[in-house]
Amino acid sequence: MMNPASLFSRAPAHAAPVSLSVWPRLLACALLLPALACNLLDVSSTENLADGRGARVFDPYQSSNSGAIRLSLQWYNGCAVIPTGQVVPKNSADIDYPADYPDDCPSSIAIDGVPPYAPPGKITLVTNTNYFFNQFTVTDTRVNLHTNSKALSEPLNWITKESRFKSLDWSGVGLVNDDWVYQVGVPGVSQDRWHRIVNFENAAWRRATGDTFKVEILDSEGTVRGTPVEYSRAEFLVSTPYAGHSHFGWRMENVLPPRFPGDLETHALPEIPGYPPQAPVFRTTARLDIVGSTNPFKTFRVPDLQGEGAVRVTWSQMPNEPFYFPVTFVAPQDLPVTCFAEDGTTSAQCGFGVDPNLRIVAPTNGKYFEPGEVMNLFIDVRDTNGKRLHTPDMLPSGVAAVSNQSNGLLYPSLPYIERTLELDMIPIVNIAGPIHKLINRSNPKEPAQYFTNGYSYSTPSETATTPLNSAEFGQEWATRVGTQLPPNAEPGTYVALIKFNRYFGGERLAKIKPYFFQVGTEKRTTYPGKIGNCQICHRGVLSLDNLRHGLAVDHVEACKSCHQYETSNGGTVMENLHKIHMRSPKFPGSKSDCTVCHLTRDSATRPSLYACGTCHPSAHNAEYFAAQFLTGTEPSRYGNCAQQCHGNSDTLPKSHFLPAE
Repeated sequence: MMNPASLFSRAPAHAAPVSLSVWPRLLACALLLPALACNLLDVSSTENLADGRGARVFDPYQSSNSGAIRLSLQWYNGCAVIPTGQVVPKNSADIDYPADYPDDCPSSIAIDGVPPYAPPGKITLVTNTNYFFNQFTVTDTRVNLHTNSKALSEPLNWITKESRFKSLDWSGVGLVNDDWVYQVGVPGVSQDRWHRIVNFENAAWRRATGDTFKVEILDSEGTVRGTPVEYSRAEFLVSTPYAGHSHFGWRMENVLPPRFPGDLETHALPEIPGYPPQAPVFRTTARLDIVGSTNPFKTFRVPDLQGEGAVRVTWSQMPNEPFYFPVTFVAPQDLPVTCFAEDGTTSAQCGFGVDPNLRIVAPTNGKYFEPGEVMNLFIDVRDTNGKRLHTPDMLPSGVAAVSNQSNGLLYPSLPYIERTLELDMIPIVNIAGPIHKLINRSNPKEPAQYFTNGYSYSTPSETATTPLNSAEFGQEWATRVGTQLPPNAEPGTYVALIKFNRYFGGERLAKIKPYFFQVGTEKRTTYPGKIGNCQICHRGVLSLDNLRHGLAVDHVEACKSCHQYETSNGGTVMENLHKIHMRSPKFPGSKSDCTVCHLTRDSATRPSLYACGTCHPSAHNAEYFAAQFLTGTEPSRYGNCAQQCHGNSDTLPKSHFLPAE
């Protein structure tokens, strides 16, 4: 564990705390391919040993210091987009773009009644640089087109016969999941509400093996330059909707729950004085999102080109419909000089990667924070060459972020998140502890045994990236973040987590770093140690450092400090982890062996309709239908079934292997 004292420094006495902004509306075992020849049971080596598996051999987060740069390519409704939400129109290169690549690309961040507020974007590739293909996303979506909640054949028909994926083999497709998700409201802003989420799966093309994606670099005349590289779809780690990736389905949002089994009506929310109206929203989405190369050693080099060109991706299952991504080539020496040197004022050339850091101002007594004391933390985000991405005092404005003028720093864009279901753009500073009490709650509506900020916090504010709040849209944001510890904060070790996302030079990535400090005592405490073993599968290029948020496996028990409420876009840890692994065809272990991840019996014996429903959506059929839509009473969807029926070894599920003690 880090030495907390090494994190302390003094701030001027006049420095006033800056409040965290609330992010009320939003808030990761991988398959090791046989080709990797890893022994799944050998966990004696740490992730950082240079034995062929560790980060010192190859770590994509090392960016310019590693063998290659990860490449992210994304589409939205017919056009390339970048993670800021900006569309990428056809450029001036003499390339025979497909007829269906529109001249006027539909914006993924447009707001009804608001003039366009972000310019078109550019995909920049750095010449004479090695890349590996790490993300390929194509989203085709329609809003309020299929509004009949009784006729799911209508969105399915659009997906299979009209969407960008209509030429695929859809035989065998059917409804696999029809889930209801509770969304807690925010007083005066939104009501408690429900979302119905339907997934269509098992199409022949999804079950196919051996299909590939060919990546080609085209110069300004449309000529292929360099050597094309083919990537197998099987080489990508994740693509399921339960991990927030591919989704072929339909959603009904902002409604009341069904009233009885078989009730398929749309029940709109009532109008409540003091709340804005919330009409039902219907989304039909065809989204292919494959992420996480398990073979980043398969690289391609961007030739020494100038001006504009394109990347062409040809999927073997759609061989006559290649995807084009207009790009601008930039030489390494011509990268922008808009970052900052160590002094924070001298301009410096930007590089790849993201390295978020926190500096915690020392407590008054110089040893530990007292309950009720105000903490001040300073954000310092750099590239992996050590160059500052912002000035020491201020973060870029929201308008700079959505215009790609923030040195690659990504902020949350509500319209983009809602339309694409893409969440990897939310910067967060969160505090939780004491860490020995970071125990997952069966009922996310009950008070936690530990202190945390309560929601996933966006830093800067989630409303900073739209002109609806003109003051926030244009303002820069202080790097100082302040929070007051509760007066009854329990003694022990606490953790401050910082996460930032960045898109630069075609590379998209996120990173979380933990910082520890003491509250009420100098005696250090540790994580509970109730769940773990992630490194059995997640090691080397598949280590948790290199996936999703970029949080090291040692800190997996800190995930619940943010993921503690049920939402439609990323719920509690118990829901997320069970759905991701139990519903994934790539999970290699027995899905009834709870001992793989649960290290203690008590961590695996807190059943509820909500927790068990992640794997068994039809458990008890309709016997407890009403309870699964109750959230604030007992019984409820979160209620501990161990207190009623499943409380001893005779009544626990017989098909599950549980820890002995």
